[in-house]
Amino acid sequence: MKTSLERKVNLLTAYAVASTLVFGVCILSSFNEKEKKLAVDELTAKRINVVDEKGELKMVISDKERQHSGRMNGKDFPKRERPAGIIFFNDEGDECGGLVYAGSTKDGKVSSGMSFTMDQYHDDQVIQILNDEEFENGSANVQRGISINEYPVGSNIITRNDKIEKLQQIADAKERDQKIQDLWDKEGSKRRLFIGRSRGNNSGLFLYDKNGKPRMKIYVDEKGNPKIETIGENGEVKNYLEDKR
Repeated sequence: MKTSLERKVNLLTAYAVASTLVFGVCILSSFNEKEKKLAVDELTAKRINVVDEKGELKMVISDKERQHSGRMNGKDFPKRERPAGIIFFNDEGDECGGLVYAGSTKDGKVSSGMSFTMDQYHDDQVIQILNDEEFENGSANVQRGISINEYPVGSNIITRNDKIEKLQQIADAKERDQKIQDLWDKEGSKRRLFIGRSRGNNSGLFLYDKNGKPRMKIYVDEKGNPKIETIGENGEVKNYLEDKR
């Protein structure tokens, strides 16, 4: 016959197993079988991956240590340091924009900012809402505004990076830098518009041609003077407000 102690151990074991099963059923029953919804009041995580119905990545919310390195043509970029924030991916799985931010003080210098970007198809950012701040010893280096850039039609960041990687193998530094610059002039981004506060503390509208050259400025300079300027092909500046005085 089983001793009293053995019976108690068996009863406790049976109770533990039954409690575990009941707890498991309660947890599973909290999910809707069709949509598996989970409602919580607060969630703490270092990274969250949002996927579509097929499990394909659509958005990553992450700290900087775990931030996604980016993806193009179905291939992830090598691991690299990126700010904390949100990275977006399009229907083909390519990175197509993001919202990132950072801010720190080191040796008395403040560096802070936030950037919301939208990328050209198969390439880098072409629309950016930016706040970029640096403060040190009472001086400021600040840019705030909206930028619109563009890449050539059909450009591809992977193809361009491969070309740059090959050019970087050129031994002669001067030749290497010139060829990389020539490639960028042909296939890189071109500034087309900026609205906001420039690093020179000018606030206004700045327009550029298809080659990224400034052609018109409507702004107030750091001294408070209003200006309307056009810039010629060779860099000659005409200020319409001064001409009317």
